[in-house]
Amino acid sequence: MQYVQQMWIIWDWAKVILAVLSLTGIGVTLLVGTAYAFFKFLGGKWIDQKFAERLEAFKAEQTRELERLRHRINGVFDRAKRLHDKEFEVLPSIWEALVEARTWAGSYMAVFKQYADVGRMTETDLDEFLAKTQFSERDRRHIKNASDKQKTYIKISERYRYADAMDKLRDANSSLSKHGIFVVPEVREDMKKMIELLHAALIEQQINEEHDVRPLMREAADKLKNEGEPLFKKIETQVIARLWDSATAEV
Repeated sequence: MQYVQQMWIIWDWAKVILAVLSLTGIGVTLLVGTAYAFFKFLGGKWIDQKFAERLEAFKAEQTRELERLRHRINGVFDRAKRLHDKEFEVLPSIWEALVEARTWAGSYMAVFKQYADVGRMTETDLDEFLAKTQFSERDRRHIKNASDKQKTYIKISERYRYADAMDKLRDANSSLSKHGIFVVPEVREDMKKMIELLHAALIEQQINEEHDVRPLMREAADKLKNEGEPLFKKIETQVIARLWDSATAEV
């Protein structure tokens, strides 16, 4: 509508100019040609002006849209970098805690173990030896006063081994719980499953030791061996891939 109004304004001016020219005696053909040329000139200028205005408006809008898109892309990359940096920071500590838990659990559940021969020690040697252990004073007295010192010492030692292994397992589970949100879901779930396998095997072993179960329960231990060993290797490969991805990726 604005375009039509402006064209009519131009035409009105053209008619005035034509009227003036006709009074001077200029021919009709010349007048019409002059009017057409004048109309074309003014109309062309108007169209060029409008096109330039529209083009500038389009450029401005595209510039704003590109700026918004650039801001969103920068935000996405910034969050991705922060997440990757956090994963790079916490993943080694979670892995370390998991390795510690597996090592201590393996030590507790080992078939063949070595123990000090406390039954052959003199009272002085026994006191000196027990003083270097983490046993409580009550447990030390219990060993010294036992009729079978060796058997009592082994049973108490195994109780402490179990407690230590469970402490390491709790550390691993706590580390995964606190920092697991920064680990990719597949690795996090595999780590969680590994902790569960270790926990079940430790409980089973503790029951066997505490209650002298015969024949020994082996279901959880066998499951840890058959499923846990390949799972642990898988986790190790995943952790290496995550940590070394940025170092080996092609730019």
